[in-house]
Amino acid sequence: MPTRHDFGSIDGAPVERVRLTGGDLVVDLVTIGAAVHRVIVAGRDVVLAHPDAAGYADSMFGLGLTIGRFANRIGGGRFTLDGIEHRLVVNENGNTLHGGPDGFARRLWGINDVTPGTVEFALTSPDGDQGFPGEVSVQVRYTLTADELRMDYTATSTAPTPINLTNHAYLNPAGEASGTADGLLLTVHAGTLLEVDERLIPTGRLLDADLREPRRIADVAPLDTCFVVDGEPGALRPHATLAASDLAIDVLSDQPGVQVFTADGLAGVPGLTREYGSRAGVALETQNFPDAPNRPEFPDSILRPGELHRTSTVWRFRTID
Repeated sequence: MPTRHDFGSIDGAPVERVRLTGGDLVVDLVTIGAAVHRVIVAGRDVVLAHPDAAGYADSMFGLGLTIGRFANRIGGGRFTLDGIEHRLVVNENGNTLHGGPDGFARRLWGINDVTPGTVEFALTSPDGDQGFPGEVSVQVRYTLTADELRMDYTATSTAPTPINLTNHAYLNPAGEASGTADGLLLTVHAGTLLEVDERLIPTGRLLDADLREPRRIADVAPLDTCFVVDGEPGALRPHATLAASDLAIDVLSDQPGVQVFTADGLAGVPGLTREYGSRAGVALETQNFPDAPNRPEFPDSILRPGELHRTSTVWRFRTID
């Protein structure tokens, strides 16, 4: 069975850490932000992590945190839904990023269920939260097997509302203490990417992408880019791979896109064993397209009453001979 431990407190509220084990994999999850705290593959930590609960509560870069109500950006902090304009709390260049300044990543989640190999976190977001309509109930279930960590997201709402959930972990298969990710190899299963304007809001145009063959991070950074993943949304399929010389992390999802973020601005962030600097890890955020509520040509991002939002992402770990 998973083990549960104290992980400090936030504003007097206790934070828990849950440990899952499977084969050579160990995963630690914490209730602040329903975050992935550690992923240990054959003794090696492969995600960037804050050392304590306060680090996650104040995280500027979202290390390991669950992002919502809407991952990525909504342009101008507003959208019109069923003829009604909704104005959101803005927090980046006049846009709403990752659900606003008090998005799901900042919340203390509850634990719904713990079974062998799994733990499910839950959160209720009230009507009007950060300007979004409807009360939303959201769950993220983590399942660990011998070679993969699976994340299953579900949500319901009392009113039509945008929904876009992801995890914001920074991966480094060479190890979180290894230094820069520049030498890692990145592959993205996409032929196109979304063009964006100076505010990083999609223009509606697609540009050719060229990362189907492995490329060194140093040769493609900086990236804060949404790639249009090959294949049909709704089907679990490869999105991206990040590889060191001896270990690869394959990311699969049923989402239409993956935001690749090389974290060039990361600097002076306290980590488990050292301060993290520029490009210490790479975020591979499986998600719907940014600004989808304002782009009817993008995949539908609206969750309506009576519907169940459901999406899955898998991190698969494999050794390289």
